[in-house]
Amino acid sequence: GLEVRVCQDKDCLLDGAKETLTLLQSMAAAGDDRITVVPCACLGPCGSGPTVDVRQDGIRVKDTREGQDNYFLFRKINSGKAVADMLTIAGVEPLDVIIAERDEFVVTSTREWYDLDRNSRITLQRILYSLIALPLLNARLNGTWDVIGGVVVPNSYYAIAAAIFIASQFMGTSQRSNAVEEEK
Repeated sequence: GLEVRVCQDKDCLLDGAKETLTLLQSMAAAGDDRITVVPCACLGPCGSGPTVDVRQDGIRVKDTREGQDNYFLFRKINSGKAVADMLTIAGVEPLDVIIAERDEFVVTSTREWYDLDRNSRITLQRILYSLIALPLLNARLNGTWDVIGGVVVPNSYYAIAAAIFIASQFMGTSQRSNAVEEEK
């Protein structure tokens, strides 16, 4: 049969994954026993959600829609048309419930300008590391390693670097911190 896994991590939820999961589950509940719909953890291309993994008898189905460059994951499944197209590519004709909701079902992203996707957060974190490492390297090469304002402060730069490194870990770059706890 057809297994449809819908990402339910932070970035995809901001892009409307919950609504996409609900639509697919309602279709499966409406009597289409050919399809199993399950939520899953992060599938990878954060910021391009909702992302869906489709497998026919355990074999991944390629996304052949125009403009998609990650052929093994369906990205931007954010409308009834996208769901219908995905199912058609997988070899399953969408039920009337999907066809009826095709034009009505549109997911609106709740992502704000400051809600960076996971890959952008990682990039910013790496830039922050570079901005800290370069002055530290320069201070070490110039012999001013422990001098701040003309006063020798032992291990001062180590403390500053450690504090910034620890603070940057709250940017949410790991899979675990990117996850959203399941509702009870």
